[in-house]
Amino acid sequence: MTAVQAAFAVVNKGARPVIPNDCLPVISNIMTCCWDFDPDKQPTFSQVVKMLEAAEIEIMTNVRRAHSD
Repeated sequence: MTAVQAAFAVVNKGARPVIPNDCLPVISNIMTCCWDFDPDKQPTFSQVVKMLEAAEIEIMTNVRRAHSD
């Protein structure tokens, strides 16, 4: 699929990429929020930055816990 075909699929069919099974839930939640069909429900860029910063903290906390066990 070309980039143009992908753009048309998003606009005309509401197509979205498949989220891999091994994607962390915190990341997939951010992605799906950004993909909301209603632009008013999509987070602003500053909200996305805050969400990513919170995700980073959560991920790093889990990594530290895993290495301390």
